[in-house]
Amino acid sequence: MNRIASLSVAMCALWLAGCGSPAPGDQDVVSQIEQDFGGPSGLMEYFQTHSDDEIQAAMDPYGVKFGPATPYLITDCVQYFPSSDRNAWHYISGEYYYTDGSGRPSRAYTDLPPIAADVRNDTCQASVGQWGDAENPSNDYDGGHMIGNQLGGYGKRANLVPQDANFNRGNWATLENKMAKCAVLPSGRMHYAIGVGYPNSSALIPNTMSMTITNNSSGASVAMSFTNTDYGGSNGTNEKTKGVNWLTGQGCN
Repeated sequence: MNRIASLSVAMCALWLAGCGSPAPGDQDVVSQIEQDFGGPSGLMEYFQTHSDDEIQAAMDPYGVKFGPATPYLITDCVQYFPSSDRNAWHYISGEYYYTDGSGRPSRAYTDLPPIAADVRNDTCQASVGQWGDAENPSNDYDGGHMIGNQLGGYGKRANLVPQDANFNRGNWATLENKMAKCAVLPSGRMHYAIGVGYPNSSALIPNTMSMTITNNSSGASVAMSFTNTDYGGSNGTNEKTKGVNWLTGQGCN
């Protein structure tokens, strides 16, 4: 058993011994899993190096499911996924997506390169943006990809959230376009992880979005945090610049 797996087992044992396991509906569950497995890149490494049964056994203490995406998750565009798809990690074409206890997209992971654009689903993307407009009529929203379309991100709801239009088309897009330049690197060199947070259990619009990129060869990483508002918040441009400069240093030119 590797160090990450050993840590996870130890943490789970503490919870089961009396510290209290997280409630399955808590938004913090996925953050706790990431922490216990050494961050998003460590968790994806665990997913990639263990069987589905082993992964499910590791997720059981958290009340979380794991497995291939269900047909419903693949084909439908819904505001909230049904209970069968909640508190669950799903994998689709080498990408990993987490839906929270309310049935909303919460995490997206992939390793890059190779990098090739995926097919957009304009209808679903437009619907997700319209849900944001309806929930907050004072602002304009796009159906924003967690893993960008130009990076191969899946085109349906599992990878789409209402995202502030200025942010989606501005600082966030700049980071995605810079990430696309990592296509020159060896296969699988970069781990790309997106996280979104919500203000409450019913909101469709995330209030926070994060991007963490890890060089799987050197272990170097950069993490950027944004609010889901114009520019990604008051510090959004600084966070974008930090990420762009880091990617330049990794050879993504």
